[in-house]
Amino acid sequence: MSKAEMNGKKILITGGPTNEPIDEVMKITNMSTGSFSISLTEAFAKGGYEVTLILNKGVKYKDIPENVDLIRVETTDEMMNAIKEQSEEKSFDAVIHASAVGDYKADFTFLMEDLAEEIFNNLDNIKSSEDILNIITDPKCKIDNSSKISSYQSNLTVKLGLTPKIIGNLRKWMPSALLLGCKLLENVSKEELIEVARKLCEKNSMDYIMANDLADLRHGQSTRYLTNAEGFTGIKLETAEDVFAFVDEKLK
Repeated sequence: MSKAEMNGKKILITGGPTNEPIDEVMKITNMSTGSFSISLTEAFAKGGYEVTLILNKGVKYKDIPENVDLIRVETTDEMMNAIKEQSEEKSFDAVIHASAVGDYKADFTFLMEDLAEEIFNNLDNIKSSEDILNIITDPKCKIDNSSKISSYQSNLTVKLGLTPKIIGNLRKWMPSALLLGCKLLENVSKEELIEVARKLCEKNSMDYIMANDLADLRHGQSTRYLTNAEGFTGIKLETAEDVFAFVDEKLK
């Protein structure tokens, strides 16, 4: 698309999973393919938007339109930093946070027998369950995961920690942008799905959340229920083109 055909509007889209390393080889990830975010990117690029797409490194994307700035990331921290940096460089009219950001990352790894020995050796100093918890959450027997962990560790254990919540920072970083997020649940009633999306929208000062059910996706149904802080708007979005049409109308 030539610059003459551009409409001057800017949108930031996130896509794909985030990957959190356990060691140099293993990682924690999820089943997101990033296909919806790529479809969104194509729709908005075709509509004349200047698109910034922040996408996981493992998601393939060929024939990228000229008006798309592709930024590759791996971890949740990398995605968060990329969004913040872009918000400081550009003034976005809209943001669609469609990435399936992982909830957990690996804090450290250890062998269960090593932890058991460490606790046993400290029995004289253990006076409460809190003392045991202090050992478990910060043991001396942590494995060095700067390289590949041995494949023959039958009692290898990974202690998980929470990743930062990107969605909670979007309004602070882009106060005037139209903000859309996504929420995926599984095998819940539509009432529960919408209520969870409503609370997510309210908590994070999002304009809208597109909520859908994984069970529906497995049956080929891609309906996304557009929800705001008041509840279901009555709008169902089936395709990336539907999302484009809604956002484009809102920005007029």
